[in-house]
Amino acid sequence: MDIENTGAQIDEGLYSRQLYVLGHEAMKKMSTSDVLIVGLRGLGVEIAKNVVLAGVKSVTLYDSEPVQIADLSTQFFFTDGDLGAPRAYVTQPRLAELNAYVPVKVLNGHLTHEALDNFKVVVVTEMPFQQQLELSDYCHAHNIHFISTEIMCMSNPDSRAFCDFGENFEVSDATGEASLTGMVAAVTSEKEGIVTCLDETRHGLEDGDHVTFIELQGIEKLNNAAPRKVKVLGPYTFSIGDTTGHGEYVTGGIFTQVKIPKTLNFKSLRASLSNPEYVISDYAKFDRPAQLHVGFQALHEFHVLHGRWPRPRNE
Repeated sequence: MDIENTGAQIDEGLYSRQLYVLGHEAMKKMSTSDVLIVGLRGLGVEIAKNVVLAGVKSVTLYDSEPVQIADLSTQFFFTDGDLGAPRAYVTQPRLAELNAYVPVKVLNGHLTHEALDNFKVVVVTEMPFQQQLELSDYCHAHNIHFISTEIMCMSNPDSRAFCDFGENFEVSDATGEASLTGMVAAVTSEKEGIVTCLDETRHGLEDGDHVTFIELQGIEKLNNAAPRKVKVLGPYTFSIGDTTGHGEYVTGGIFTQVKIPKTLNFKSLRASLSNPEYVISDYAKFDRPAQLHVGFQALHEFHVLHGRWPRPRNE
């Protein structure tokens, strides 16, 4: 069965596993997204491959630099016969073979503001840092989602990724996990009604979560009512606000977590340089993100001053 989205068809057979993971709503949003990918060395082509297979509306490639010998070790589409040819033109036909549903094009000329206006997402992997700042400023001002990422070898192969999805970016599901549910043992009738879970079963909720109820007896007004905001009191109890005037709890009941959309505000790359927010992935190396943040800036500054990257074991 195919599903409609603004006149476009999504092949549920082709994208079945992806639909199970992401859901139809996310797939619909992807199918209307035009994506620009800047830089087609190893990192850029890996991103391009994944984006094409994901089923976006279109992918446009931008990289007029010639294929070099060093590219052959990281870019899986390049061969010896491609040396000297523009990376984007070599990559485009081979990338297009991966998914007939996704047009793959090459952007010619300069990366102008007018060209950027045609895209919903811009991904940068190869660009001087000052140009990235200017590109990020424009994308932030015009609600174009901007992603900058790169891999460098400092002490080890290190990477960074920066995301700016603009101001007032709505996230419909902040965790991507299944909604929590549990059986109710008691609900008090008071200004801060307390819900106790059955048989001391941990509810797993957090402050700020929302829940709805069904099958409550004696306090039926809460059944299928508007979601209630949760304040966690303990692993087996939480409060849901004023429950007076709803009756007295008798027995039964099931609570279910409701995913409430959240609004996030992202900063531009320029603003994030002086006031970064890190995603901590390794708590054993808590200070590592800050070190890498400074290290990548130092590498780009070196490139501006010397016109090249530091050589191996450069002090």
